[in-house]
Amino acid sequence: MTGKQVRLGRLFRADGRSVVIALDHAQFKGAIDGLTPMSAIVRASFDGGADAVILNPGAARDCAAEIAGRGSLIVRLTGASTDHNPRFDYHRRISTVVQAVALGADAVIAMGFIGGEGEAASLELLAEIAMECAELGMPLIAEMLPADFEHFQDPAWIGLAARAAYELGADVVKGYTTGSDADADAIRRCGVPFLAAGGAKTADPVEIAEQALRHGAAGIAFGRNVFAAPDPCHMVEELVMAVHRSIPS
Repeated sequence: MTGKQVRLGRLFRADGRSVVIALDHAQFKGAIDGLTPMSAIVRASFDGGADAVILNPGAARDCAAEIAGRGSLIVRLTGASTDHNPRFDYHRRISTVVQAVALGADAVIAMGFIGGEGEAASLELLAEIAMECAELGMPLIAEMLPADFEHFQDPAWIGLAARAAYELGADVVKGYTTGSDADADAIRRCGVPFLAAGGAKTADPVEIAEQALRHGAAGIAFGRNVFAAPDPCHMVEELVMAVHRSIPS
């Protein structure tokens, strides 16, 4: 487990927390505002003090100069689906753990869905990737989502998804939170560090982060709340302050 320990030690600071900026949206949404050029938003993320960025393989390849010596790279291993696909939970492998190692990754991330037609396939793939990660000493972040939109903010579904990821071998879970006290139970029972996702910009990102920390999250993995902000670097600075310098009550 030495490789995982070394890489997780770069992803999480000494306080056990991490600020991750998710910049992998263009694979399914296209060249949306804030993600063109990729080098600019990666640079702004690290200028603001982010600990890591999530990138698809092509962007990771082309943004090496903006990443090297500045923070951790998390490479996405699943995708192969766009917004035009009617199956929300249709995700397949787009990269390998070996390729992520070659790109310099400190972790990889893969999707897992519950409650939809794609559940079994996504969880099976997640387990396969977990076994590959164990062999190569690479931490696996499982991004877990309810496939049923009516349960997207259901703490029972969120908790089940998070625990399923742990049982399949994930080292870290990324998932949504509800902002309620029910989050604390789901995060505590998860079994591994939990990174709160930001989702659509419907509330103050700093408030979302602080609520997640109070409920036990080990940090955040925000995307749209950062790259769609008027000043992404300043937004990252505020999130870093919230995660690393505030003490949840």
